[in-house]
Amino acid sequence: MEITNFEEAVKNITKIILTSPQKMIREEDLRNLSKNFDFEQIISTVYLNLKKIGFEFIKSNFLDQKFYVLTSEGKDDSITPSQYGTLALILALSKEVDENIKISDLKEIFKEVWTTDVEFLIENDYLRKIEDLDIIKITPLGKAILKNIIQDINLKNLLNAFKGKEST
Repeated sequence: MEITNFEEAVKNITKIILTSPQKMIREEDLRNLSKNFDFEQIISTVYLNLKKIGFEFIKSNFLDQKFYVLTSEGKDDSITPSQYGTLALILALSKEVDENIKISDLKEIFKEVWTTDVEFLIENDYLRKIEDLDIIKITPLGKAILKNIIQDINLKNLLNAFKGKEST
């Protein structure tokens, strides 16, 4: 199927994004799908189309590649508050302590919720184990579900929030 006009390319890319079970796609793949059209113009139009129907399309970096992630308003109902909190803490640790968090360190820190929270986040591609390096990284999907609070995430703020909860 040869795409011959701009609107057809936008429609095709939008359909692929909306029907993808992963809700994320590599920029390189989007560039290939854009054919000979201006990529920035295609992405801008796709972004506006998705925005009109209540979605956001976020650009993120992961393992030296750029990804676009489809998100919607509100929280993902398949993730528990505890799993959100675990993911937020792991994000804060990766931002402020070390981007490449060792699996063994995370197992020690999150031993009480490893099987319920961390493994769920790994299985659902919010976190990714990089076995050969023995590290865990937050995926673009993991960053995307925290998009509304990500700018406020730092380890000091999170620890202070938890201290405040303990004293009440």
